[in-house]
Amino acid sequence: MRYLRVGLVVALLSTQATSALAQQEDPAPPAAPAADQPIDADALPVNLRKIQRAVSRPAAIKTDSARPVFRVQVFSRNPTIDDILGPNWRKGPTPLGAMTHQEFLDIVTPTDVKGYAAFDNRQGLIVAATSFALKWAVQKALDKLDQAKTDRQKEAARKEVDDALAALRKARRDAGLPDK
Repeated sequence: MRYLRVGLVVALLSTQATSALAQQEDPAPPAAPAADQPIDADALPVNLRKIQRAVSRPAAIKTDSARPVFRVQVFSRNPTIDDILGPNWRKGPTPLGAMTHQEFLDIVTPTDVKGYAAFDNRQGLIVAATSFALKWAVQKALDKLDQAKTDRQKEAARKEVDDALAALRKARRDAGLPDK
């Protein structure tokens, strides 16, 4: 774990040093120190004592695995959807919505089998008109059949009542009672 901390410190120092060099105005690169020369800690843009103190302390988080754990803390504002997708993300490369089912059918159905494709417009109008006329005629015939059934039922009920009244009159006469 200690080697990991030292490696992180070295990586941090190298990134800090390269960023500091990139920010300098002098385009001439400084002479790299030789391996046997000591590094001037005051020239670095970091505080080595603070880093050494932080590395010497025991780890605040103890992991159970042997794999290295890296944690990064980023200080910035949260990006908005406009930052991620760009300012024109609402317009997009596609139209506002997917195609309808009818549009899909228009694309994939051949014209020969669409609707009244077997007829031209005049013949299609004739077929539609005769279909409506036939439906109307059949509906009227069914209505008349229903009416005839109810008329027959009414007539049968009247005949039943008349027969019952005739039987009552006959029974009264046979009994010697006068007709009312």
